[in-house]
Amino acid sequence: MKLICDGLDLSDAVLKVSKALSVKASNPILEGIKITAKGDTLTLLATDTELTIEKTIRADVLMEGETVVVGKYFVDFAKKLEKEQVELCRLYDGGLQIKYSDSESELQVFPAENFPKIEKEDESAYFEMTQADFKDIVEKTVFACSTDDSRPILKGVLFEMVGETLTCVALDGFRMAVVKKQIKSSKDMKVVIPARALNEIIRILDKDENLLKVVLQNKTLLVEVENTTLFSRLIEGEFVKYNHILPNSFENTVTVNKQALLNSIERASIVVRSDRYNVIKMDIRDDGMTISSKSEVGNVNENVPVNLTGKDISIAFNGKYLADYLKISGEEFIMLNLNSPIDPCILTSVGSEGFLYLLLPVRINA
Repeated sequence: MKLICDGLDLSDAVLKVSKALSVKASNPILEGIKITAKGDTLTLLATDTELTIEKTIRADVLMEGETVVVGKYFVDFAKKLEKEQVELCRLYDGGLQIKYSDSESELQVFPAENFPKIEKEDESAYFEMTQADFKDIVEKTVFACSTDDSRPILKGVLFEMVGETLTCVALDGFRMAVVKKQIKSSKDMKVVIPARALNEIIRILDKDENLLKVVLQNKTLLVEVENTTLFSRLIEGEFVKYNHILPNSFENTVTVNKQALLNSIERASIVVRSDRYNVIKMDIRDDGMTISSKSEVGNVNENVPVNLTGKDISIAFNGKYLADYLKISGEEFIMLNLNSPIDPCILTSVGSEGFLYLLLPVRINA
């Protein structure tokens, strides 16, 4: 194998696929990046068997072939070669020779035949939406996924397609994000996509109106964007029946300026950020909302103007969980829909439909 390629293209491709490299794998070859020279392209591929990323770039291929190079060292090398023309050559009696300027280096390689086979299957189902809409959906849900290995089904986002409506749901036991969008779908279906895969997909997307096609194969997701292909295993199991969690009615509705509330929550969180629950208390009255926090470090008391429909109520939340929602809510005003200090709160944006956030309160002493 022998080829010449642009250093900037190589660096970009190596960095993209490296997100799928396995760390401390039982099989060392999973710590490698497979490189294949064929025709006029160089294809790089990395996988940890759960997530796979493939990237193709143009190259002047002098001799076709393939090999697997140690990933972490290849990544570090590629970063330093962005301004160079790079020649890669698989030596018959050694590793991968890398030539650049008047210099050359060599990296260890593995036999390509030992690398896991990654094959595209026939499309069994798919859905389509704009890249901007997909990115919006992921950003509004994935932050609410669980990181607890004891409940793997909650480490992903539920994608539920019914007719032309897609409902995406993520929850971790303390909060839940639900987003609805219109899509084009081949059939009704329900899958759970790992949070890690979704984060990698949105990194390669633009916030534009170009269509994105998400293909669902046998227990696998496939996305192709601009010569980059991402495969991910879907999470198997029964997702939580999220509709059963949502309250049907509310006794109190509070309308408040989002930025004013976020600023106050972030200041109040400073003195309780070392506390496990980051407790922020809200005393809501007709004449406004008092936001307070207290710890050994100090205390904060602030007033924020609100419009209250209902009766006075005092309630407390994890400040971080509340701020997470406020940071991604796109509207100027939000509504907190409440029943009691111990019942779930539903947050929505004024003037915008299709996105709600459920947050469980923290119990406090009266």
